[in-house]
This record gives sequence, C-alpha cells and structure tokens, in this order.
Amino acid sequence: MKQNLFLCVLFVLAFAAGCTTEFNTATGRQETLMFGDEKEKSIGASVALEVEKVYKFDTDVDVNERAERILKRIVDVCDRQDLVYIIRIIDKDDKANKDNQVNAFSLPGGYVYVFKGLIELMGNDDQLAAVISHEVSHVVAKHSIKRMQGSYGALALQGLAIASGSGAAAVGVSLAADSVLFANSRADEFEADQLGIKYMKKAGYDPLQMRVMLERLLEYQNKQPRQPLSYWRTHPYIPERMARAEAEAKGKLEFRDYLNVTGEPK
Repeated sequence: MKQNLFLCVLFVLAFAAGCTTEFNTATGRQETLMFGDEKEKSIGASVALEVEKVYKFDTDVDVNERAERILKRIVDVCDRQDLVYIIRIIDKDDKANKDNQVNAFSLPGGYVYVFKGLIELMGNDDQLAAVISHEVSHVVAKHSIKRMQGSYGALALQGLAIASGSGAAAVGVSLAADSVLFANSRADEFEADQLGIKYMKKAGYDPLQMRVMLERLLEYQNKQPRQPLSYWRTHPYIPERMARAEAEAKGKLEFRDYLNVTGEPK
C-alpha cells in the first residue's frame, strides 16, 4: 500500500515536471500545459480511432467537399497553423446516431466531426461555417486538453490500479474520450464563439450568422426530447451565447466582458 502511494506521488511529480508554459496567441494568455503539441496530436489520433469504431461516416462527395472547403477557409485564418485539420461527417443513418442527429464536436490535434443532421439544419454556408469555426476554435484554444489536465489525477490513480500496461493505455484512451466529449464550460463556449466569429470575419463569412446558427439550433432543440449527447448537452448556454454572439459580431462586446458578466475566472 505504501509502495503504491509512493509510486503514485512519483508518477504525478514526474509528469508535472514536464509541464511547460507558453503564450497562446488565440486566447492572449500565458498557459501552463501538461501536454505538448506532439502529445496533443497523439491523444487526438488515439481518440479519433475510437470514434471511427463507433460511428458510420457519410461518403457523399458533395457534402464532404462542401465541409472541407469551409474548413480550409477557416483554418487558413486561424491562430494554429501547426496542425493538419480533418473534418468528418457522421451519417444520419448510423444506428449509434439515431437519437443524436444534430451535433458536432472536435478532438485535440485538429479533428472536427459534424453530424449530417446538423448540416441539413443549416440554411447556408455561413451558418455551417459558424459551426465549423466554433469547433476549430475549441482546438485552437486547446480547451479539451485543458479539461484533460483537470481530470489527470483520476487518470494517474486508475493507471496505477491496473497491473498491465495495455490495460492502463485502454483506460487512458477511455478517459480521454470522456473528457473531450463532455460538456464544455461556459467560458470555453463563449471563447469558442468569440474566436469563431473572428475567424468567420477574416475568412469572408457573415459573422452575424453565428447567432442565426444558434437560433436554429435552439428552435430545433426546443422541439426535441432531451438526449444525453444532444447539442444542448455538449454545447450548453445557447440562449446566452446568442446574445453575446450578436454583440461580438457587431463589435459591441469583448471576451473580457463575457467573463465579467458570467463571473468566470480570467
């Protein structure tokens, strides 16, 4: 028992020693990160493999080319050019997706997933660009990586509780998937909207369509029974986001004002 506790302490200290502090040009803050860029890419690739096992992807050429074209325009003006961004469309006919037709999520390292039902709900390319730019912004700001850091203590303890190395790796991937697919915080959502609007402007899309996109989602969600992985669950605070997105698009509200209003720590 004492030996396990000693190993646990050494494990956490060794990992903490690998932390680095860097300036994030997107958020404008100095940030302490446990995972470097290469590790982030590795984590994203591992979780992406798990996603590939769960979902069926749409192979329609026109749909995929449209999404890729919009993604490229957003990526070309975003604050992280060191990643290879990939977008995949999750098929509406996927049995695993039957109760989750309208959603989107992203993974560390540049992976973006949009459900076909969400694409069909969008009225034009600008609204779809709002969805994609929001997800790209989560990647750029490293939101999921930061959430993983918060749950790292649990990961370390569970890893030590498993005897075999392969079992520990499996637990790591499982926890990573749970972390990146879990509901984003209020600050993360507002920041992703703010950055997304910035990228929409620079890419030539109408930034006011961010609010319209959110309005369409709210109308859809209000007509549906609540689902565990609905957009409402994974991207909360839609009514608040609508007002702030419109103000941001019109240049009337800065991200620091979002934090002052919500009481989130700066």
